[in-house]
Amino acid sequence: MDQPDDEYHSPDEAIAAFRQLSNEERRNLVASARACLAGSGFATPNELISEAYVRIAEGRRKWRTSKTFIQFLKGVVRSLASDGAFLPEERKLVRRSKGSAIVTSEHLDTITIEEDDGELAEKMRNEQVLSALEARFSGDEQMELLMMGIRDNLIGKDLQEAIGVDATRLEALRTRFNRELKKQAAVFGAKEGQS
Repeated sequence: MDQPDDEYHSPDEAIAAFRQLSNEERRNLVASARACLAGSGFATPNELISEAYVRIAEGRRKWRTSKTFIQFLKGVVRSLASDGAFLPEERKLVRRSKGSAIVTSEHLDTITIEEDDGELAEKMRNEQVLSALEARFSGDEQMELLMMGIRDNLIGKDLQEAIGVDATRLEALRTRFNRELKKQAAVFGAKEGQS
């Protein structure tokens, strides 16, 4: 439910802020959009950014006064990229009937989903750990971009570019991520030991 109107900027203010983005902010925005493309229905980062711009200009996405414009804009881009409405119809059908696998209609007849209880429990654990990591790093742009890049199987220079950092900073982010991952694994391992 929306808060009172005075907690949001107007669409005109948002458009003005969009036009005032620095070159560096634009490059980082494109890198963020590129990291979100895999699995989305968008072909290019600019297509995704354009859709975000349209939604903001029409007032369908509102910029909270508590966030910077770039935080808001990157959030809109991430949200649109994960929105199932932009998946091609064929992939929507596959997703409904077979889960999140990315396949085309030519593969539909060859797919079988047979999971035992152990695999299902492991998937649930992994989803819980991922949710915990997302909550832990919520609002930390670089860590959020790192997680998206990891999910998209980006490595090396591609991952650096997606996040907008150099090799030294990427290594520091990975170290931080791995440390938190180990903590979460220990927490979930302890929970399982109690059950």
